[in-house]
Amino acid sequence: MWGVMGVPDPEQDGQFYAGVPLRRFVAFLIDSVVIVGIWFVVVFIGFLLTVLTMGAGLVVAMLLFACSGFLYRWLMLRNRSATLGMIMTGIEVRDHEGEHLDDTSAALHTAGYYVTVMFPPLMLIGWILLATSPYRRAMHDTFMGTVVINRPE
Repeated sequence: MWGVMGVPDPEQDGQFYAGVPLRRFVAFLIDSVVIVGIWFVVVFIGFLLTVLTMGAGLVVAMLLFACSGFLYRWLMLRNRSATLGMIMTGIEVRDHEGEHLDDTSAALHTAGYYVTVMFPPLMLIGWILLATSPYRRAMHDTFMGTVVINRPE
């Protein structure tokens, strides 16, 4: 039974939240490896672009490097409501109505995620919330009204 907010109620449908903190951590590690891999490709392309344009492509290369992690996460959440790490660990993000994320909510969720990751105290608070809150929400989930659940079958 789905709760008042449109997402599974942790009291009545605990299976949607069982093991989510550990799965999120593993997904975080997988996504970190994917993003580093993307960065290697971007750096290689940026190097080629910079050499071929005698330095003029450096600005474009730096912009691509800076945005690639955000774009990866935003595109994955927008299209699948899950990153590759989340897909591999069997979890997905749902909005406050229990629906998959749209373009805007995926962008806002990604921005909130990066704000909390950039500031270690916020990330620590987020992980504490994730481990202790009934809906297993991190800080950016709480502000967005999103939840990460085990993918329904």
